[in-house]
Amino acid sequence: MEKKRAHLAMIQAIINRMSVGSWLLKGWSVLVASALLAVAANATRGRFAWLALFMAIAFWILDAHFLRQERLFRKTYERVRNLDESEVDFSMDTAPVDSEAAAWGTVLLSKALGVFHGSVVGLVALTGVIFHFQR
Repeated sequence: MEKKRAHLAMIQAIINRMSVGSWLLKGWSVLVASALLAVAANATRGRFAWLALFMAIAFWILDAHFLRQERLFRKTYERVRNLDESEVDFSMDTAPVDSEAAAWGTVLLSKALGVFHGSVVGLVALTGVIFHFQR
C-alpha cells in the first residue's frame, strides 16, 4: 500500500502545481494586459493595444494547456487509485487516460476559462477600440 500512496502523492503534487500555475497565469494576464494598455494610452504608442490583445489571447491558450494537463493528471490519479498494489509502476504517462479527458479545444472554450479570459480579451479589445477612436 505504501507504493500506491507514494505514487498518488506524486500525482497530487503535479495537480497542485498545475492549479497554482493556472492562477498565476490569470494574474499575469491581467497585469501584462493592463500594463500594455497603459502604454497604449499614449497616442504615439497605440499599437501596444494590439500587443495587449495578443498577450491576453496567448495567456488564455497557455491557461487552457495547464487546465487540460491538470484534468489529465486527475484522471491518472483515479486510474492509479483503482490499481492493485502490485500494478503500481510510478508512471506519469497520461496517454492511457487521454481519451477520457476533454479535448484541448473544449477546455479552451470551457466556461471556467471563457468567463475570465473572455472578459480580459473583451475589455482589452474594447479599450483598444476606444483608444483608436480618440486619435
